[in-house]
Amino acid sequence: MDWFERDFDLPAYFEIYEDKEAEAALEGPGLAGLLQLAPGALLLDLPCGWGRLRPALEAAGYRVLGGDLSAMNLARHQREFPGPCVRLDLRRLPFRDQCADGVLCAYTSWGYFATPEENQLQLQEFVRVLKPGGSLVLDLVGRNRCLRTVEQVQNRWYQVGGLYLERVRLDPDGRRVLTERICRGTRFRHDIWIPTDPEARAALGAAGLDLDQAFGDVAGGPWSVDAERWIYRAVKLGAAQK
Repeated sequence: MDWFERDFDLPAYFEIYEDKEAEAALEGPGLAGLLQLAPGALLLDLPCGWGRLRPALEAAGYRVLGGDLSAMNLARHQREFPGPCVRLDLRRLPFRDQCADGVLCAYTSWGYFATPEENQLQLQEFVRVLKPGGSLVLDLVGRNRCLRTVEQVQNRWYQVGGLYLERVRLDPDGRRVLTERICRGTRFRHDIWIPTDPEARAALGAAGLDLDQAFGDVAGGPWSVDAERWIYRAVKLGAAQK
């Protein structure tokens, strides 16, 4: 079983990520604005988690359809933020071709898979379901800032907010960040590829996307190699449908 099939369905997951609830009030409106879609546009929130961004996306006038692999997250989504959502694998989306005006892939939800081919397939699936001229917002952690943070704490256990223990390290080739956590006796292990900027841009282009703009934060601030976030807005090649 891959780590993401297990970790996101463990009840302690919500304790580890409880800070994301407050962050949604800032991130949701910011990301909604970066999409630059017309009111009434159909937006796929992939993966949607427990739906924390849905209120802001709907407030921006978008019709939102969420998707996630985690049954536990989707159940919470329906309790707290009722709306259309579906269980899915990002490598095989259960949607027809050219059905969506936009896709949002929020905060480092690209890079989960073990091989470059699988991670590229995720982007290709996003492109398949986008209408020509549709937009993808791919929201990643800035690699340079991330690596500096890892270097400060690498290979030692430390307490986070009195809630859980954490240890972070790089894999041998420095391409993936491995994060171990222990919360209420439950062990978590995330293993995420953190691409360089050239790798991210090349992957978007190879998938059939034209990079429109890059940002350094959810407010649309300028991109830089040292920005905390690397957020890319890319457009599907081809004429937009009338």
